Amino acid sequence: MSTADGVRWRAGALFDRLPVARAAALGGVGLTLGAFLSVLHGVLVVTGDPTRLYYVVAGAALAGTVLARFIRPRVAAAVGVAGVAAGMYLYVASLPGGFGFLALLAPMLNDAAALLSGLSVLRVVNADVWALAAAPAPVFLAWYLAVRGRYGAGAGVAGAGLGLVVLTGDATTATTLAGVLGVVLAVAFGDCDRRGERLRNADGVVVLLATMVVLTLFVGVIPGAAGSLVSTDGVSVGGETSTVESSLVYAGDSVAVAGAVELSPAVRYTVESESAAYWRVGTYDRYTGGGWVRSGSLRSYRGDLRSPPGRSRTLTQTYTAETSIATLPAAARPTAIRDVPVPVQVTTAGTFQPASPLQAGESYTVVSERPTAGADALREAGTDYPEAVEARYTQLPASTPDRVAERTDRLTANADNPYDTARVVERYLQNNYDYSLDVERPSGDVADRFLFEMDAGYCTYFATTMVAMLRTQDIPARFAVGYTSGQQVENDEWTVRGYDSHAWVEVYVPETGWVRFDPTPDAPRERTERQRLADARESGSEAVDTDASNDSELDRGTPEPRPTATGDPTTDPFRNESRPPGVDRGGETGGDGPGPSPSVPLPNREQAGVGLVVLAGLAAAGRRTGADRRLYRELWLRRLPDDSPEATVIGAFHRVVHLEERAGREREPGETARTFLADSDRRARRVGELYERARYGHGVDEADAAEAAAHLSDLLEERSRLPAVVRRPHTGSR
Repeated sequence: MSTADGVRWRAGALFDRLPVARAAALGGVGLTLGAFLSVLHGVLVVTGDPTRLYYVVAGAALAGTVLARFIRPRVAAAVGVAGVAAGMYLYVASLPGGFGFLALLAPMLNDAAALLSGLSVLRVVNADVWALAAAPAPVFLAWYLAVRGRYGAGAGVAGAGLGLVVLTGDATTATTLAGVLGVVLAVAFGDCDRRGERLRNADGVVVLLATMVVLTLFVGVIPGAAGSLVSTDGVSVGGETSTVESSLVYAGDSVAVAGAVELSPAVRYTVESESAAYWRVGTYDRYTGGGWVRSGSLRSYRGDLRSPPGRSRTLTQTYTAETSIATLPAAARPTAIRDVPVPVQVTTAGTFQPASPLQAGESYTVVSERPTAGADALREAGTDYPEAVEARYTQLPASTPDRVAERTDRLTANADNPYDTARVVERYLQNNYDYSLDVERPSGDVADRFLFEMDAGYCTYFATTMVAMLRTQDIPARFAVGYTSGQQVENDEWTVRGYDSHAWVEVYVPETGWVRFDPTPDAPRERTERQRLADARESGSEAVDTDASNDSELDRGTPEPRPTATGDPTTDPFRNESRPPGVDRGGETGGDGPGPSPSVPLPNREQAGVGLVVLAGLAAAGRRTGADRRLYRELWLRRLPDDSPEATVIGAFHRVVHLEERAGREREPGETARTFLADSDRRARRVGELYERARYGHGVDEADAAEAAAHLSDLLEERSRLPAVVRRPHTGSR
């Protein structure tokens, strides 16, 4: 190994007598790699099994360690580039159509640009393959460089990988902080190792760490950055914040299950249709445990869409926007959209998105094909699902607790087909959980917590839980959002308000397509919405009515009929069963239940960690600049010992001497107090006299101690910029 390479280890004894600085630098590179890999691990937990990532990372790190002894950096860089190319090859080969997809080079480049501007990795098709393909090259090259002593370069490679997932929005603030700290540790301690120092600049490292932490708090300004400490809660829509509507239909590519929400009675659309329906806005396929992500990309609308399999009935709807709004609802399943005043994009699931908002008064028409299969036909449909549908819509995070599947198994034991299974789960949720907008967002997996530890929720909780339960039974299901039919004002006209926004479930049935299920209890939801409208009308709120809705009786309309058949063989073994708080409806322990909230909110671990790093940085900066010593001196000047009058007078004398020396006078060794203070202020000389009496005379009393303290206070008042408050000695006897 050449000296220029900076290699500090002998062949065959890589980590013998590993210096502390070197270990800390290697740890910094490892911390940054760990932050990057934790994001990929999170992606794989959501999409399936992360076990393969462990083998990939271990192999890449081992290769980097071994090859550091035999190849030069240029060769290692070439190996890293080859690893990136191999990863791209594997990912493209996994896409539908394989390398035929390369013909769509422009869409691929658009997706790459979208990733760098906030497109989550979870939205990528075959996100698990992408995550596995992205891991080995950065791990190999970063660890290779670190082992060879090029800590800064190694941390830079790992940081570049982390930077990518920060831009995609998949890295949280805590993860980004960890990566930043790792880079700083690698650079700072690596410099100590290169110079052969023994961490003499450790306080400088802490200052740099604290600075980087503070800068990282603003990671939320990066496109797509997630989990910033700067809160982004409360999406504003039409002047409303934290509404069901803003958290659902305006959520875009992802929906996070939130806590308490409100209802907006403002009118959004007028819909002309032969019959009522759920006006769907979007669907989501990838469940993260805390919310939903829509995978796949958008494409421009180029004409009619494919009709659903099986028999269907055509339904034509005309939507008129009553306000500026950025959604294009359509009854499922839409096959055509016409007369749209804005460009239209289509998701892979066949829902529409406008390129720009509709303005009040603008309208468009949708043609939908609604399946007409009855319950008997749905029961007999079987389970011959298309491979792509089954793979995409039965996904559950690897972290999903087993008890979700166990509970669903018990509930649906008597159901012998997917349709009856879905009906049992739907009725179970409707009958055993209350509807409420005032809920606290649970930690952990939402479906699991709602099923076992909550008594109430709103549509997001019901729909999320039902989809998760069905997926444990390998039944393709997805999370859908949009609006319920709204207020019927004419035979073929409905007024749709913000509070009509809703989430429901769609289940795939072979030879029929997607069939709607709604596990949210209807009656309490509708009562809540009616009361909200009545309150808005009474308070004189604007935009809550049209001319037609104000004169019409409130009527929810009749959604598309539920497929029915005689002789439903399924049963609901837990119907209307009550339970005490903290115990689930199966009689199993479901947690301790919420306890009383503390009066003062405590910081979470992330905030506490940030605070400690910043405080340590301030302390180290004070040490480097001498500010800590100056502050200590200022406090020392104002705090006199009070255990005896003698101690108080002696303490006052030493503080007077410090003031004189700060003014430019130096006390020579052996110089007496009288000589040193001969040319000083009268008050300083008097303190000197009291000092001599205390040390060499007949002693001093409490009055003398109080006099010395008073003189010191006066001198501080004149010579110090800080308030001259001196703690006086006690006047009582001891």
